[in-house]
Amino acid sequence: MQLTYRAGRYEVNPTNLQATTSYSVGIYRGVKIKISAPAATPQTRSSRVLKYRGATYTI
Repeated sequence: MQLTYRAGRYEVNPTNLQATTSYSVGIYRGVKIKISAPAATPQTRSSRVLKYRGATYTI
């Protein structure tokens, strides 16, 4: 996907996020309950070379 911001064009490749649901079991007032919590899989990021006001830096 090609995007433009302040006359600068750049290419973006969106990634698909796969969320899984994890369950936790607990006791509330003597009754067992099952709590669901979304757990996202961590993604690795590649380093990027950026420029701000003429200064180049890497994140």
